[in-house]
Amino acid sequence: MNEPITVNEITPEALKDRLDRGDDVLVVDMRTPSEYQSGHIPSAVNIFVQEIPRRLSELPKDKDIVFQCWQGNTSLQAAAYLIDSGWSSQRIASLVDGIAGWAQTFGKKGLVQ
Repeated sequence: MNEPITVNEITPEALKDRLDRGDDVLVVDMRTPSEYQSGHIPSAVNIFVQEIPRRLSELPKDKDIVFQCWQGNTSLQAAAYLIDSGWSSQRIASLVDGIAGWAQTFGKKGLVQ
């Protein structure tokens, strides 16, 4: 029997600190393109959740990746999927409370359109 996959989680504050420092971290916004366009985390790329399996080649294995959805549940599943697909669990994380948590923490000024 396989060990359960443990996914690291990162708070909005910790992610913003990493982005502000210029750390090499890829934020993947898993919402629909229209949701992404309505406001997203600076520098985030949009890969809709259902496209992730066929777009795995676009996700680097040598870079930290933070998955982000609406409230942090689907991003946990996507992170576990990547780890199960061979990515290092040390490099994969899920944003706690998703974009809702980010917006609650930083307000509209924390989003770009």
